[in-house]
Amino acid sequence: MSTDHSASGPALGYVYQFDRATYNLFQSSVDVVEIGIEDIDDVSVHYHNGKEIREQDKSTVKSNSPLSDRSVALWKTLHIWAETIKRDPTILLNTEFHLVTNGSISSKCLAKRINNVKEIESAEIICNELKEIIPTLREDLIGYGNTLLSISEEQLKNLIIKISIFDKMSSEFGGDLENIQALRVFETNMKVGIFDQMKGWVTRNIRYSVENKQRPRITRKDFDKELKGLFRKVNVARLTALIEPFDIHVDINKYDSYGFVKQLDWINADEELIRESILDYLHAQDTRMKWSDNDTVSETTLLLYENDLKRCWETARRRANRQPFSSLEIKGQECLDLTIENNTYIHNEILPKSISSGNFHALAHFSMEKEPVIGWHPSFKSLSKGKS
Repeated sequence: MSTDHSASGPALGYVYQFDRATYNLFQSSVDVVEIGIEDIDDVSVHYHNGKEIREQDKSTVKSNSPLSDRSVALWKTLHIWAETIKRDPTILLNTEFHLVTNGSISSKCLAKRINNVKEIESAEIICNELKEIIPTLREDLIGYGNTLLSISEEQLKNLIIKISIFDKMSSEFGGDLENIQALRVFETNMKVGIFDQMKGWVTRNIRYSVENKQRPRITRKDFDKELKGLFRKVNVARLTALIEPFDIHVDINKYDSYGFVKQLDWINADEELIRESILDYLHAQDTRMKWSDNDTVSETTLLLYENDLKRCWETARRRANRQPFSSLEIKGQECLDLTIENNTYIHNEILPKSISSGNFHALAHFSMEKEPVIGWHPSFKSLSKGKS
């Protein structure tokens, strides 16, 4: 039994418009005021200076080119833009025309040749080609072709110059998710989640505008405000949700031989401080494993975080060294205190003190195979190698 999919094409096309609008909002520059959906075109971008982009979107699930030389998608789009120019020729002064598809177009097709036009001479060649093709179009496309002939040749040439055609634009996000700078610090799954949430917000606001007889547009200011709020929620949830209370019932004596514990011994740290440091170290290691297992924090982000910790320690060490303490052990205690009191951040979120402390001790840890990155005693490098 066959299934009628006649409605699936238009439905996918409508969804694609919201993908493209959301993608454009993510990528919009500071001079963009707002973006419309089904307003003056499928999607439209409006700038402070009055310039605008009118975008036609063509989504396809077929393997063949959606913008072949005699396709409805191509000729209907040219028809729509020509009709707009007939109504108001002045839009050619401040408008770009974009034709966007998730499909692939041939390098030799008419659409690609239109996209490559940059000056009047090449535009004139395309105009002549269009005039030759129009009489040979099938009946349902002739009307679209005749619309092009109803505007002046100068207008048609200027229209062609202002057309840009983009293919292979993702059918899931309206573009390459990796190119969105605002999402660059997030893992792929988080990027998808944030994009989907913002697309849902865009959809709801457009629906509200239509229901209340307002223009179906989203201001960049409102989008940025909502995105910043979402970032705050995501950053808090994605890190602190995985920082769980740690089981304090551990045998502290098992860790006497650990390098970071030896570092504390070298500065005569008391037993309570050593106990807390061991718990913080274990808590931080456990949390880091959860972040890695859940793809919450990338290894690149953790490396940047460790560099920040090292800079905090370097500053603390210089401050401790400038003070005239009575012994190297007390100088080391001051270096430790100044280091641990620092707040540390991942994705602009402040981490709990126990996690920060534990990560500092992880950098102070050493073994036979691994040297310490940071240390408390002024001579920690020599001491870690067994030299007094």
